Amino acid sequence: MFFVRKKTRNSWIKQIQKKASNIIEKEDYSFIDHHIKDKRIILLGENSHGVADYFSAKIDIIRYLHKNHGYNVVVFESGLIEATMCKILLSNYSAKEKIQNCFLDIYHNEEMKPFFTENWAENLQICGMDIQPTYPLISEHMLEWIRNHIDIELYDSLKKVELLFWELDKEIMFKVTKHLKSRMKGVMKEYHKILHLIDSKRIEGQGSNDSRMFEVIHQGIRNRVQWLEVSLKGFLSSGIFRGRLMYENLEWLMNNYYKGEKVIVWAHNFHIRKTQTFISKIFGIKSVGYWLQQNYPNDFYSIGFYAGSGTFATQLRVELEIDAEKKNHLESLLNEATKQNIFLPLNLTGEAAEKNIWFNRKWWLLESGLMGLAPKIIYPNDHYDALLFFKDVHPPLYFTRNVNEEEME
Repeated sequence: MFFVRKKTRNSWIKQIQKKASNIIEKEDYSFIDHHIKDKRIILLGENSHGVADYFSAKIDIIRYLHKNHGYNVVVFESGLIEATMCKILLSNYSAKEKIQNCFLDIYHNEEMKPFFTENWAENLQICGMDIQPTYPLISEHMLEWIRNHIDIELYDSLKKVELLFWELDKEIMFKVTKHLKSRMKGVMKEYHKILHLIDSKRIEGQGSNDSRMFEVIHQGIRNRVQWLEVSLKGFLSSGIFRGRLMYENLEWLMNNYYKGEKVIVWAHNFHIRKTQTFISKIFGIKSVGYWLQQNYPNDFYSIGFYAGSGTFATQLRVELEIDAEKKNHLESLLNEATKQNIFLPLNLTGEAAEKNIWFNRKWWLLESGLMGLAPKIIYPNDHYDALLFFKDVHPPLYFTRNVNEEEME
């Protein structure tokens, strides 16, 4: 694939130009209508969490889908219990405070504010699918809710365990020692007792606001145990199990908490791919997209986000340049094919007989890693239903970290 004749490359460029839709108006994404008309789940990816243009475009797409297609639920790659309770328990907090206390650090930027400030988003349901916790403010408000709506017994029991959990979570970020593992196992046992206590205090009137809140708390406590279990297994195992557990949370949200609702998932490209990469197969890592492909193959549509040039931020907020100029980078081909941002479907309709379609080949595509962006070699149409390609991008406008966030780093 590295030595391609110019004639062939020109042919690929024409194929792309024929299929692509230019993104001109942020209010108009009607070109995706016939692709998603029968889909319950839309997956919006990103090759890096540190690109402002992805945040803005996703919000534009979500606004469009919410207004025109009835997608009312947005599920983030962030802690289930914190994100799902954010609007409910922190209603009197500012948009910035909600974001900084309910979502992972990757979302702490100005571009996220429309979810909490614009009128169209008032009826939008925000939630998370990750087992990884964020910050303890929601825990404090959750405990107050339990004291006011359930009883003092559950409040007292859960408060003690939650305090221990957040102490452990800080230490887990640095080093998991033998002594820490012992304490983690002790907290897991206490959480199991809490789960039994919750089961004994089930609220009557399924579907009531109090009942729904109690169900989120129950699922969130299960996630606490799962997070400790994953952390006990180590970094590699966390990658193996996290995707499955995020999928289980997503399925729980779809089939229980938001039963019947259309759902939009916001996550890294890694989590929305429909099939495993070569490396994922070696390590046994299966993504949310993989599990959806196994269980709901006709119900979802997966869109990967990539950029041809510009600057992005690493998870440590270090700004780096995007370098995708080599000919074997798909971004290089897309840069040649378009002068603006495009939506590019990857289906085979009407082209199955053609032998030399650009997406039937392996390409390098830049994905974020520990040291920035690094190429992943994939067949694009094996992993996504479409791509959103950005000609030039820049980093988000991050909030200044507060004391709690600095401690978590």
